[in-house]
Amino acid sequence: MQPSPTFRSSYFALLESYAPQLLAGPTARAPFTRMQKPGPGAVIVQGVLGPASDWFTDSSYEAIRQDVRRALADPSVRTIDLFVDSPGGSVLGLPETADLIHAANKQKPVRAFIPGVAASAAFWLASQAGTITATQSAEIGSIGVLDISVDISKALESSGVKVNAVSSTPEKIERAPFVPLSDGAKAHMQSEVNRWYADFLGAIRRGRGARVSATSNFGGGRMLSAKDALREGLIDFTGGVL
Repeated sequence: MQPSPTFRSSYFALLESYAPQLLAGPTARAPFTRMQKPGPGAVIVQGVLGPASDWFTDSSYEAIRQDVRRALADPSVRTIDLFVDSPGGSVLGLPETADLIHAANKQKPVRAFIPGVAASAAFWLASQAGTITATQSAEIGSIGVLDISVDISKALESSGVKVNAVSSTPEKIERAPFVPLSDGAKAHMQSEVNRWYADFLGAIRRGRGARVSATSNFGGGRMLSAKDALREGLIDFTGGVL
């Protein structure tokens, strides 16, 4: 039986439809072809986002921050252009990267371009740009946070496997895949998801300002067409082929 990750330390701001592939592990990943940077001011935000140390990461937050800093330091770069095509990814490292993009926009204009998908964590980053342009067929949204715990205790029991664990406190192993998720553990997961979700909404409102409603949930986790995203104030322009 192939083990599945529990994401104990990585809360995900991710397009929900991508979760099964992540649960299936590295062997289920589709081949990844990286965009070519069109210029020195380009920053590629593509594929699953996360820390460089995580196996699922296509574009690392460290690399994104490095590219933004490089563009800021280059006197020949007049605008910093984010090219975003991503289902989202890990929250770990995400707020810091969004903060850097927000700060960079005060020094040089930051523009975000969405040729395909800007979902969840990817939109968290894009929302910090000064302007956002999407193609007419682009999809934007999945604004929310997903945390996953995998319970394989029944599968182990049916296979005749019994796991004995000794821990300092019950909470130390409450997210372990070989024990059922307790009500207390689930409540803690929910509180953490709620906290990250509030941060997500706050970041969008900071980045987009008066262009978005102060009370909207921006689709409640659903994906929006470019037309609907424009109506919600999540993007500024549609059209063309990026």
